[in-house]
Amino acid sequence: MLLKALADHAPHIEDLPPAHYRPRTIRWCLKLDAQGRPSPELLDLAGADHPTGIELNAPYVYRSGAKPPPVLLVDTLEYVLGVPKTDTEKARTEARRRNEAYIDLLRQWAQAAEDDATARAVLACFEGGHHRAVDPGKAKPSDLVAVDVSGQPWPHLQPAAQQAWQATVTARKSGRAGQGQCLSCGKDRPLLDSLPEPVKAGLIPTGSNRGRDAQLVSVNTSAQGRGGRIQLSDIPVCEACGARSAAVLNALLADRRHRYRMPDSVITWWLKEPAAVSVMDLFEATEAQDVAHVFAELDKPRGTSGAQDIDANRFHALILSVNQSRVIVREWIDVALRQELDHLASWFDDHQVQDWRSDGPRPVPVWRMAASLGRGRDTAEGWRYLPDTAPDGAQRQLMLAALNDTVPPRSLLSHLNQRIGADGRIDHPRAALLRLLFNRTFATDHGKVPPVLKEDRTDPAYVAGRLFAVLESLQYRALRDPETNEGPNSTIADKWLSAAKATPRSRMEPLLDKSQAHLRRLRASGKPKDQAAQHAYFTTICTLHDLLEGPLPDTLDQEGQSLFSLGYYQQHSHDQRQRRAHANGGTDQEEQR
Repeated sequence: MLLKALADHAPHIEDLPPAHYRPRTIRWCLKLDAQGRPSPELLDLAGADHPTGIELNAPYVYRSGAKPPPVLLVDTLEYVLGVPKTDTEKARTEARRRNEAYIDLLRQWAQAAEDDATARAVLACFEGGHHRAVDPGKAKPSDLVAVDVSGQPWPHLQPAAQQAWQATVTARKSGRAGQGQCLSCGKDRPLLDSLPEPVKAGLIPTGSNRGRDAQLVSVNTSAQGRGGRIQLSDIPVCEACGARSAAVLNALLADRRHRYRMPDSVITWWLKEPAAVSVMDLFEATEAQDVAHVFAELDKPRGTSGAQDIDANRFHALILSVNQSRVIVREWIDVALRQELDHLASWFDDHQVQDWRSDGPRPVPVWRMAASLGRGRDTAEGWRYLPDTAPDGAQRQLMLAALNDTVPPRSLLSHLNQRIGADGRIDHPRAALLRLLFNRTFATDHGKVPPVLKEDRTDPAYVAGRLFAVLESLQYRALRDPETNEGPNSTIADKWLSAAKATPRSRMEPLLDKSQAHLRRLRASGKPKDQAAQHAYFTTICTLHDLLEGPLPDTLDQEGQSLFSLGYYQQHSHDQRQRRAHANGGTDQEEQR
């Protein structure tokens, strides 16, 4: 159960706020002396390093409706000083009502803490009406104000105030549900009508809209609930478990070590028992050594101390988005840690691919894979993907596939193939994503595309892609300026990649005919390097022809186009690595581009 897993994790959260408290930014302070006499003006808590005020754990509860109730000690100027929102009689009446309700709540606190001098001083100030003489200055009615008594710690952080506030929230939130067995802790306790604390605004991405607090469980009308029941009627949770689960969720979402933000959602994760495994950091990995520890954990023999840790432990993850003031739980993952590490190992096995710069396969961050589905353009710094051009939800769909070891939506594959053709470009992120999509959509274990060039693979589409890469390289080499070493402004890939991967035979046979002129040009140049390159190109073209059992394919479907693009990319990467490796050796292969 989601709420139980969150509540059980509370002991592992450092500096978790008290029940029904949360970190809040407080701008103003009402200073009182020991007798409850206030300073004539509010103290501004803003400073150079905290321009909006200071952050303190403060009482908090979700409130709504026409007459929202007050919060103990730390509330807005409307409640604390009775400052109206607008200069109208209606606003002044409502401000007076809120201020009176605030004072009534202070009385309840003071009655529960009879021997507390701080509570007596605060109540003396407000019951005597001294707060009405305080000048609010530049403070706005919606600004938060905390009450402070000279020489004493913050009153709202003292045990008596915490206990009084907890009792208040319990009374507000557990009227209809009555007594019963908590689904989380299993104890017979007063049950909540609704969760007292929402998810804090800003912790769940909302796109371009301004975020606001959102409820994890929101069943407000009988039409939404099972059998017409509303709120937590079907989810019996006691006050202690409800408070802990909401506080833990907010703490996890605020911790960069336990969240992964995406444009339209966020993932938060935790382990049942804390361990030195940082799962979400893996999705930012760009080098093989960054993910090596995952495979090392899985390689430990079962029964050893390290293996027991991952066998007994559990991995929890939530994928959340928000709609107005309601949280959308898009995915709840609760699996053994070993199983999740298996999923991650499979993710890297399926997508890592070798590029021309590396000596081995390299992973690609998920956000970069998702970005590669968008449009791109050449800039002074190189090829860049344009923001906000990838399909909506693509990054979330890829994360789900990674965490659950499932097949990403087929629509991503067709979109990627379309973008490769439109841009005439396939780079490392696109190749990695294409390999992942192909390996999980079409391939059995035997037919998976490996992370490096497989020179004896005979799939016609794969061979055709390799051949197209060689023809492009030949064209570039034959037509480049001998003095500047610059190639043509556009290559056959710029013009024909989209058509060639859809209809290889009709597009590539004319290119093969033209390649004869390029070979003759190299041979006739009289330069030994050009003649060596001509021999290398001719040999490679003949070798690829021999791998084809018949003519080039007439047409290719999504599977074939994916294989074509992978063959094209891996051939180019292979040739460039060979040229780099033999840069000082003078071999024929170094002459191929």
